[in-house]
Amino acid sequence: MCHKRVRSFSAFFGFVLVLFSSLVSNADEVSSFHDAIERVNQPYKSALFYLRTGNAGVAGLELSSAGTAWKSVVEQFGKTPPKPLADDASWPQTIQKVSKAFENGVKLAAEGQSKPARAALLPIREHLHRMRQRNGLRVMADCVYDLNAYMDVLFYWRRNPADFTDAGIQRKAKAASHSYINQLKLCRSEASEELEANPDFKSVMDGAAKSAASLLKPIQAKRSDTFINVLRELKSFDVIIFVRWG
Repeated sequence: MCHKRVRSFSAFFGFVLVLFSSLVSNADEVSSFHDAIERVNQPYKSALFYLRTGNAGVAGLELSSAGTAWKSVVEQFGKTPPKPLADDASWPQTIQKVSKAFENGVKLAAEGQSKPARAALLPIREHLHRMRQRNGLRVMADCVYDLNAYMDVLFYWRRNPADFTDAGIQRKAKAASHSYINQLKLCRSEASEELEANPDFKSVMDGAAKSAASLLKPIQAKRSDTFINVLRELKSFDVIIFVRWG
């Protein structure tokens, strides 16, 4: 009887050990996948920044690094992705779309066409964001993706001054401001301990939060000029957040 219990316990312990080892292995694979994508992401974001300023030459150098890193992702994970992606029927299409976007972007940048090159490359970010989203994966870049989308909504009023005497426009501007403020808080809460301890991260996020909170007063005071000035400042923080952690 005692021997049977020992054997049963040993079998159960063996099962738990195998399960734990499998979970650790899967976590390691996902972590390696995220790291590989980030090696693509850093020069890719730099290329977008340089293209935005019309510097296609320097952008081309960054794109070369990003393209090489992407080829490494395809070689390592294209046919054998980590567990969450293994069942993703759209993963091969994501690879094709990202590869094609890089191909088009590199070609246009080489021709000195900064704006068309940037337009060709921008969907890469969305493809990778959607890929992680549908597979239950999330990194800081995904939170920043949503943050930047909220800024796009707000920035409409940068070139189209809001008439805050209109109660409907006031409500929309307040709602958009609160959405950005709340998303900033979410990104801060999702930051790793290591990132939260980074002085640069803390400084930028604190500055962005203070700037975003300043949006509400000019809306209430019906001062579209002041609102635009705050938007300009906040946009600068938003770009920094994208370049550093998006």
